[in-house]
Amino acid sequence: MLEALAAAVAGGDAGAVAALYDAEVPWLGPDGARVGAGPAAERHLAIAADAVAWDPPQQSGAKAVLRWRAADGRRGSLVVEVRRGVVVFAAET
Repeated sequence: MLEALAAAVAGGDAGAVAALYDAEVPWLGPDGARVGAGPAAERHLAIAADAVAWDPPQQSGAKAVLRWRAADGRRGSLVVEVRRGVVVFAAET
């Protein structure tokens, strides 16, 4: 599932990204919370637009960390929980 998510994000396909998020997924970020697959996909794609590299996912059971790096050296990560083939929780750092 994480590979499919990475491919959808790399392709910039908002519909495909949203399809991999639960309809009611909470997304927690430094600018507040979002709820829903559409807002989560929008934020994920915004982060990806700034990222020049992604580390391989670190996964433990249903939880995974997706780390990225921007051209200016900034680093960040997305923490996700996957259930039933979709992301049911996401938080960014």
